[in-house]
Amino acid sequence: MRGLRDRRTWRWLPRRLRFRVLGLVDVVVLWTLVAALTTAGAWWGLDSYRQHRDYCTANRDLRRAGQECIGVTAEAYSFDPNLGDILGLIKGENERARTSGKPVVSVAVVMPYTAQSPGAAMSQELILHSLQGAYVAQKSQNDGDTAVQLLFANVGEDLSHWKTVTDALAARRGGDAPVVAAIGFPNSDDATLDAVEDGLGPAQIPAVSAVLSSREMENPYLFKVSPSTDQLVDALQRYVSANEVDRKNTFMIADDRDDNYVANLRRAFRREFGEQYGITPDEVERRTETYQGIKGPSQGTPQIFRRAVDAMCAVDARTVFLAGRDADLPPFLKRIDEASSCDRGSNDEPLRILRVSTGRDPVTESEKMRGIAERNNIEIVTAVAVDAPGWHAGAVGDKQVPKAFARFAASYDERFEEGPDALDDGYAVMYHDALTAVGTAVAAARDSDIDAVTHNDVYDELRRGSPLEHCAAGCVPGASGVFTFVDESAGAEASAGTERVDGLWPVCKPVPIVTFPVERRDKSPLYRTYQVPGKNTCPAP
Repeated sequence: MRGLRDRRTWRWLPRRLRFRVLGLVDVVVLWTLVAALTTAGAWWGLDSYRQHRDYCTANRDLRRAGQECIGVTAEAYSFDPNLGDILGLIKGENERARTSGKPVVSVAVVMPYTAQSPGAAMSQELILHSLQGAYVAQKSQNDGDTAVQLLFANVGEDLSHWKTVTDALAARRGGDAPVVAAIGFPNSDDATLDAVEDGLGPAQIPAVSAVLSSREMENPYLFKVSPSTDQLVDALQRYVSANEVDRKNTFMIADDRDDNYVANLRRAFRREFGEQYGITPDEVERRTETYQGIKGPSQGTPQIFRRAVDAMCAVDARTVFLAGRDADLPPFLKRIDEASSCDRGSNDEPLRILRVSTGRDPVTESEKMRGIAERNNIEIVTAVAVDAPGWHAGAVGDKQVPKAFARFAASYDERFEEGPDALDDGYAVMYHDALTAVGTAVAAARDSDIDAVTHNDVYDELRRGSPLEHCAAGCVPGASGVFTFVDESAGAEASAGTERVDGLWPVCKPVPIVTFPVERRDKSPLYRTYQVPGKNTCPAP
């Protein structure tokens, strides 16, 4: 033991220090040093843990918020196991863009990347289809002079984490692959508008929404690929007039939540049909009932249709305006099927449900829903932005079928082994068209001899297109039809019945009318947004 304490025997110690036996002072100093090093190491480790525990990735692109990872990344982070394949494909295309030797721009896909709660802004299927559509457009754009890198920008399933995303995008406006635009924005929601008004707008980054339709979604930096709610309802009005739909026995059932989309749809139905069709809030002859929709956080139990259906059937309604989201239609139909007061003979006039949607919801058009519709003599009439089944079935040269749809559908089928109804909801088509709009703007900027395209260049080009002279000034060759954007604040004519606003909506966008369970040929001409019947003509879709 003494040998251990005798420094003269410590061969590893330099000779000049081997001069005395280890004493009490040495022991105290040694243990003090050990304690200091241990404390420093523990503190460093704890501090490192604190700094990294809130992040999902080592580079801190994504930050934890509850069960979600919020932020912006170009990497294939596993937001959801079911998205692994498509995220990997986009990551591979991003790498191809960065190594192509071409100028590279970044475009963010801003939307939720998870769907864990019933009120989530997007379902798992819609998230998948949206990314697939964006990927098809990315592949096509990367064959041009400028390559596109897609960024995954997760705002959370309730859209509330928009500031984290917009701050990150603003910080990426420079560098080798600058952010030039953002696409996505799935819901007509206050959070969506805040993201543009307080985030992307001040950073001058154009936002191109794939499916927004509410007229409340107005900002000089917010472009919409979808027709507005007013235009969708206007297309329904023309259908009703041309196809002898019952105008007397009417009723409206409306989602009464404080939600931009459904509130705007309620107003559009009342403005377009209103007193002429009897859907007024008159308390004596009331032909309007409400329910609470499933989307978004709300108090109480959603999708309770008992009172609304009983009131509708009590007056033997034949034409019903449904002001709600797609997810609310199946439980509405089920309630009709269960209500004895709704029983009617097969020879009676059908119960027509008039509504609007992005596409043709596969759940609504399932065999189960078909059975309910046929048993109850129901016909669902929907104004849509995308009619994939009808366009698939359209004959070559059919002037109501968008020219670019067949090419898009072939590319989609080549890359994805999805079911036959994967395009029916319209999201793959609309996200493809949103990115195609940005790509068209990038190409136009390059044609103007701009080498390093910026977000300002893309914004300017998005506002310059015109459908005149068969799109000589540049249209977007969308899979849902060719279109450009109108800037209503610059003096263009607003939609019928609306006030002048800073709208940036698609011009000449087709609005097909589809019926279910029986496909009926619409007797009215194909509706095109902003086209005045008999006064001007849009180019073929």
